[in-house]
Amino acid sequence: MSIPESRTENDAVVEQARQAAGPALLDTRTGGELAVFHTPEGLRIVDLDDEQYARRADRPRRKQGTTVVRDIASFAQFYAKHSDESSEVYADLDRGAITAVLDAHEPDEPRWAAHRLVLELTPTEAWARWASINRRLIPQVEFAEFLEDNLLDIAPDPVPAAQMLEIAQTFQARTRVAFSSGVVSASGDIRLKYEETTDASGGAKGDMAVPRVFALALAPFDDVDPYRIEARFRHRIEGGKLRLMAILDRPEDVIRDAVKTVVTKVEEATGAAIMRGRPATA
Repeated sequence: MSIPESRTENDAVVEQARQAAGPALLDTRTGGELAVFHTPEGLRIVDLDDEQYARRADRPRRKQGTTVVRDIASFAQFYAKHSDESSEVYADLDRGAITAVLDAHEPDEPRWAAHRLVLELTPTEAWARWASINRRLIPQVEFAEFLEDNLLDIAPDPVPAAQMLEIAQTFQARTRVAFSSGVVSASGDIRLKYEETTDASGGAKGDMAVPRVFALALAPFDDVDPYRIEARFRHRIEGGKLRLMAILDRPEDVIRDAVKTVVTKVEEATGAAIMRGRPATA
């Protein structure tokens, strides 16, 4: 049975009309968009949220990505621009990070929770320097040079910076001595006994006093005031060589308290009620 020529021509016209009409755009239940085309082979469905098509649009369909800032002012500025009444903010005290989920779920409707803002608290340079030598035995000259380079971090009480400078200079001047012992005196200082090893000195003996405790004034992060942190001197003598150690008093507690201070300041700057913890993975 042959097909009338007029019908074939009509089908071709209909097909051309379908293709000329362009794609039909359909919204998906997950918030995406599909384009449906008529082709000679049948219907073709294209997911417009696919990367290769999404980048051709005039603008993205939704905000997404994670922005990292380093101070409270930057966090507050970005949060004010992109947050809404359903945005959520979390503070991880152990990691020292505050995370805002700007497109968090609404009470009755889910959202993507993929547009985020993170305040990563970075230790100050001074804090990082002292943390790098905490509980680490260091040769006396290296330790003396460290003290001399970081005198600005010394708190005035119980040992002022000027006295710490004298101690550093004494260590640098006693490089040709053999240390024999160190004892704690009645005053609480450590008295280190030594003997000159140069011929010109005739083997003169002596001792030098080092305070057992001194204090630092350090800000863990840029947005907090300095904390007073006690540090204890420790020493070890091996083969006449002296090595020294500074032990900071519970620096982890200082960091945690400093993070809490930043959290309070962020709450004041943004008006957000910050929850303790971490948001769900996007």
